[in-house]
Amino acid sequence: MAKKITYNSTLNEVGWSLRDTLDEIKQFGETTELKYEMLLKYGRLKLMEGNLNEAYQIFQQCSIHSIDNGVQNIKDLYYWTSRCLEAQGNKKRALNGYLMLLEKEQFIEYDEEFVNAVLDRLTLFGDITLLVNEHKNKRNEEMNNPKDLLGKVIKLLREAK
Repeated sequence: MAKKITYNSTLNEVGWSLRDTLDEIKQFGETTELKYEMLLKYGRLKLMEGNLNEAYQIFQQCSIHSIDNGVQNIKDLYYWTSRCLEAQGNKKRALNGYLMLLEKEQFIEYDEEFVNAVLDRLTLFGDITLLVNEHKNKRNEEMNNPKDLLGKVIKLLREAK
């Protein structure tokens, strides 16, 4: 089993953990979880090396893999994708990603290290009041005026209560 890495792990620690995951894949075969773990660590490694576009593409592959294979625990993918967007200079999308992570109870429940990592990133943005209000307004608009069929059904069910 690969050594658990933290949100503050060094490039070397992430690299060695990726190597351990690759060794597990070689030994036991590629499972859904191991492939997800490998893609996430590889994207993180590329991000830490400063290869931002390559990291973002790897995170997108990881996202597709998680959707196609029903990977449940994807909070780290959202976190590292937001970190990548932040590094690319797309602060607004990164901030929206961080705020979405804090909104999802299943992401923050019982994971103080994760919450602290997200809050640490948010402190770097300075005064985010305006952006948080925009985020809330956007979410409110999505809830009140959904554009997709599923959203409309959920709204209808809420109103029927």
